[in-house]
Amino acid sequence: MRLLPPPIDSDPVTHFLDNMSDLFENALRNCNESDMVGVTISNEVNVQENPIGIGFRRRDQLSEEVIWSMFENVAQSNNRFNAMDRLVVIHSV
Repeated sequence: MRLLPPPIDSDPVTHFLDNMSDLFENALRNCNESDMVGVTISNEVNVQENPIGIGFRRRDQLSEEVIWSMFENVAQSNNRFNAMDRLVVIHSV
């Protein structure tokens, strides 16, 4: 899945945040509250980097804020996760 570029008259940051929120909501939509869910982000461009993720936890303990926190950790890590790279987000149930 890839995000479409923002419309010409829109703010790119708002476009990104809104679309990522929709992605998180869609990924967790069919999970029951007691389902065990894990999320992993890997870099398809720079395959030497280790995947970064959230270990398995119950769906009711995995909020959008927790997932955003993982993205913040990725952005602040020494790993090379570039916005233009193809990042693969996997969620497991």
